[in-house]
Amino acid sequence: MILQKMLSFMEKYHMLDGCKTLVIGVSGGADSVCLLLLLEKVCKERGILPVVVHIEHGIRGKESLSDAAFVENLCKQKDILFHRFSYAVEKIAKESGESTEEAGRRLRYDTFFQVAEQYEQAKIAVAHNENDQAETVLFHLARGSGIKGMGGIPPVRGNIIRPLLGVSRTEIEQYLKEAGQPYCTDSTNALDVYARNRIRHEALPSLNGVNAQAVSHIGQAAEEFSEFFAYLEAQAKEAEAHCVRDERQGARIGQEAFCACPVILQKQIVYDLLGRLAGAKKDITREHVAQVLALMEKQVGRKISLPFGLVAARTYEGIRIGQEKVQKKEGNRKEEAFAFRIFSNNPKIGEIPKNQYTKWFDYDKIEHGTQIRTRQEGDFFVLDEKGGKKKLKSYFIDEKIQSEERDRIPLLADGSHILWIVGYRISAYYKVTKDTRRILEVRYDGGMKR
Repeated sequence: MILQKMLSFMEKYHMLDGCKTLVIGVSGGADSVCLLLLLEKVCKERGILPVVVHIEHGIRGKESLSDAAFVENLCKQKDILFHRFSYAVEKIAKESGESTEEAGRRLRYDTFFQVAEQYEQAKIAVAHNENDQAETVLFHLARGSGIKGMGGIPPVRGNIIRPLLGVSRTEIEQYLKEAGQPYCTDSTNALDVYARNRIRHEALPSLNGVNAQAVSHIGQAAEEFSEFFAYLEAQAKEAEAHCVRDERQGARIGQEAFCACPVILQKQIVYDLLGRLAGAKKDITREHVAQVLALMEKQVGRKISLPFGLVAARTYEGIRIGQEKVQKKEGNRKEEAFAFRIFSNNPKIGEIPKNQYTKWFDYDKIEHGTQIRTRQEGDFFVLDEKGGKKKLKSYFIDEKIQSEERDRIPLLADGSHILWIVGYRISAYYKVTKDTRRILEVRYDGGMKR
C-alpha cells in the first residue's frame, strides 16, 4: 500500500519529528495531488496542521490559471488552508540572468520558506518521487557531477522533506486512479527541449527495457551514494584537522600528513578547503582540485590561479592557498592587489559603493569563476540592461586609451566576459539588482592612475 510505503520512508528519515505544521507544495499535477491526499490522512492522525501553497508561474496562460483554480477548489473541498502566489517567471528570469527553470525553482522555495515562517514548527513537503530521483541522478551523471551529485535529491534538507521519494510515478498514478481523483497535466512536460524531459521520455524507458526495476535500482544507488558521501565528508573533515593549518589570509596544507591520506580523502580535503576559502563551492570543479593535487609534485615556487581570486603556491612544507596578488610590470614593477568578499544581499547592507576601486557584482551570474589578468583576444562586456555587447578592443579605441596602456589595465574576467575594466567601468550584466541573492565585492588597492 502506497500510504504505508510512504510512512515507512518518512519514519526512516524522521521527517515529521517536531512538526506541528506541514506546508505542502501542490502544483496540481499527479505527484503533488497524491502527496496532498496522503499527507492529509497523516496530518489528521498526528494532529499536524496542513497548509497548501500553490505557485502560478505565469508561463502557460489559461492552463496555468486553470491549475491554480483546481488546487484551490481541492483545498476547499478538504477544508485545508490555501495560499496562492503568482509570478511572471519568464520576466524575472530575464532580469536576473537565470534560466526560466532556475528562476522558477528559486521563487518556489523562497515562497515556501516565507509561508513556513508564518506557522509554528513548520516543515515543507514537496512531491519529488522515485522517477524524479532517477532522472536527477542520470542528469548529474551526464553533466559530469561527482559522488555528491550521484546522491541525487536528498530525502531531507533542513526543514524540506520529500515523502514520496521512495514511491514510483506508476504507483502514484495507480493510487489516484483507484481513488477516482483527477489531476492536472503540464503540457510542457511533453516537450523534449528540456534535458530532464529527454531523460524522462528516452533514457529511462530504454533502461526499463533492460531491467523493469531500473528506476528503483537507481534510487537505491542514489541512497547509497548519499550515505557514502556523508561518510567521506566526515572522514575528510577529521583528516583536514591534521594536515591543514588556517592562516589570516588563507591556509596551508602540510605535505607529510596530507600525502599520508588516501587519494579520495585528499580530493575531498582540497575541495572542501577551496570552497571554504572562496566562500562558496559553485565554481570549484574537479579540474581545480586536480591542479592543486598536481602542485604537490611540482618544484617550490610554482603557482596556479583558482576561482574567486585564490592562488595555490608550492612551498617547502606543502601548499599555501590564499587570496591572489597579481604582479604587473608598470615601469618600477608596481604590485596590484585585489581583495574579494562574498555576502548575502539584504535591505540592511546599504547602497552600492560609489568608490571607483570597490565594486559589487551579482555573484550567481558568474559562470566560470573569476580571473585577474590583462586583455586577451575575444574579450567583451555588456554595455547596458538591454544586453548589448561591446568588444574590449573597440572600447579601448573609443576611449582613446593608448596601445601601450591597454596591456597594463587589470581586468576581472569571467572567461572572455569582462566583469570589471579596473579604473573604468563594469559590465552591466553583473550589476547588483533587487533580485541579486549573493554579492561579490572586489576591492582594488593597486594605486592605479587614470
